[in-house]
Amino acid sequence: MHKASRISLTIITVLVIALSISGAIALWLYSALVNREDIVVAIMQLMVIIPICLGIILFSIRYTSNQKESNQLQQHLEQAMQKLTAELEAEKARTQAAQLQTDQINRQLELSVSHANTITQQAAEAHKTKGQFLSNMSHRIRTPMNAIIGFSEMLAEENPNDEQKKQLKVICDSSRYLLQLINDILDFSKIEAGKFDLDMTEITVNSILSSVESLMKPAAEEKGLQFEIIKNQPLPRFIRTDPTRFKQCLMNLVGNAVKFTRNGFVRINVSSESQDNKGFVRFDVEDSGIGIAADKLENVFEPFARVDTGSSIRRFGGTGLGLVITKHITELLGGKISVKSAFEKGTTFSLFIPADVEIKQPAAEKEQQPVETAPAKTAAGSNIKLKGRVLIVEDSPTNQMLIDLLLKKLGLVTDLAENGLQAVQKTAAKRYDVILMDILMPVMNGYEAARQIRINSIDTPIIALTACAMKGDDEKCFAAGCNEYLSKPTDRKKLVDTLAKYLSAEGPKHLSQIIQNNTPEKQKKEPIMQTADTATSIEQTEIEVDWQLLMERIGDEDLIDEIVPIFLKDNIERIKLLEESVKKNDSREVKFYAHSIKGASGAIGASAIFDLGKELEYAARDEQTEKYAPLFEKIKSHFDNLLAFLENKDWKQVAKAAAESHNHKTS
Repeated sequence: MHKASRISLTIITVLVIALSISGAIALWLYSALVNREDIVVAIMQLMVIIPICLGIILFSIRYTSNQKESNQLQQHLEQAMQKLTAELEAEKARTQAAQLQTDQINRQLELSVSHANTITQQAAEAHKTKGQFLSNMSHRIRTPMNAIIGFSEMLAEENPNDEQKKQLKVICDSSRYLLQLINDILDFSKIEAGKFDLDMTEITVNSILSSVESLMKPAAEEKGLQFEIIKNQPLPRFIRTDPTRFKQCLMNLVGNAVKFTRNGFVRINVSSESQDNKGFVRFDVEDSGIGIAADKLENVFEPFARVDTGSSIRRFGGTGLGLVITKHITELLGGKISVKSAFEKGTTFSLFIPADVEIKQPAAEKEQQPVETAPAKTAAGSNIKLKGRVLIVEDSPTNQMLIDLLLKKLGLVTDLAENGLQAVQKTAAKRYDVILMDILMPVMNGYEAARQIRINSIDTPIIALTACAMKGDDEKCFAAGCNEYLSKPTDRKKLVDTLAKYLSAEGPKHLSQIIQNNTPEKQKKEPIMQTADTATSIEQTEIEVDWQLLMERIGDEDLIDEIVPIFLKDNIERIKLLEESVKKNDSREVKFYAHSIKGASGAIGASAIFDLGKELEYAARDEQTEKYAPLFEKIKSHFDNLLAFLENKDWKQVAKAAAESHNHKTS
């Protein structure tokens, strides 16, 4: 029923009831007044009763209709509530399912993170274990190799016959080949571990080329190969790189060229090249060797890849790591490497190293100068005699015998300790002039022994002579109290030179001699005296630069003009940093900055600063903090004099005149 109909029915019902009641009241009044009971009264009664009945009927119908509608509405509402409740239940179920799924995902994520952390920890432990394994293996392999190389070199000095010379050469060559294998494996492991560090500095291109030529030219000529270096001008005088690692790259390439070339030539072609607005020095290592097949060319820089798979060329050997290491070092240096080859015709490896400096054309007469070749090596220390008592701390009987024989040949008296504990006991009971300390030994290792010797206030120089050759092993030795570090297999010349720092033919050297043991003879000569003219020209400023020594170091006045401003810029800041380190009594920083200033001063012939820097470096190494301030004040004073001297536009002429005057007096 529509809303309007319901309203109309309600109004009619109310009117009928109202009329019926009004009629009944009127009839009652009429009866009371007239007191008649006739037909009219009956009709009037009917007229009253009928509307009342109709009203009751209509009201009942209305009530029934409303009740039905109410029931329908209630039913509709109940259905709507049931539907809404069902939807709410379904939504609740979906929410619970989503929450359950979220909890499962979170648990999976937690498990994944835990698993990842476990893998990371295992990887770190694996790297650590690998490093320890490589270090131990290095030590274990280098120790017997030290004996093999050492004894073969000693036997070669005993005038063997021709057949014995050949056999000894095979032993030496094989030993050095094994040593190269070890070095390659260690370098490759550092690359994999991301611990291959560089020491960037400025070097001259000529110095690198000269070093490579002196080492590789004899090997090439021994095979009947023509070896040459071609320099295409202009070239930068300096490049900023890691000298040791860059030389390693160049030596790897030249060594391969010599090894894989039967006849013809090996050459290094050097030129300048610009790529992407950056300057590079290009080193093309060219050979007329066996070449590389086209299908193998793309694999030359892959680890352990071998391109000499043919039966006719398997004799060349190799680890397959040399080029991988070279490529990695080159990229760390900011450069790149490429290769071109034709099978049986030759190969060219191109090494690009950033120049980072302005390229200048040298004087014409200097373009034609050949690269200097270092003099051929002689038997290390064959004519040197030293005097003193040396304690050999070594657990390997073979190495004990080898070092003992070598030291006795030098004229030294030796004593033996088989482990660190014996070394501590012997040094407490007897005075030695030098201690040769192995590191990995039973009972007590070399680190602990060196520390205990220093705790006992024994200042005998300790030379770490160890097969521990991983990065950081030298710093561990210095931290333990060692003065020097030499790795095995031992270079006999380095060992003799190191012993000569502390010993002489007359006996142990005094502290002042030890401090200056690395100073070239030109630096140890008498101070240059000023003449009246020179003193006047620089207004009484002291001459802090040894011109003769400076020219021996650099050899080119134009180059000196470039180096001196660089020296001043770098070392003004270093002096400030050294001063701060001295104020803090920070031995580590004092040692570092004193060493840096010492090296830079020695390079430009500033002998006084060099000597003081060396003395301060030794004091910092021994943590003699009371010496820091006095030595720094002396260094600062000389450096201020040096600055005042170099600020004079005629300083070179003054230094030359002083050097000529000194030479004239000494002659």
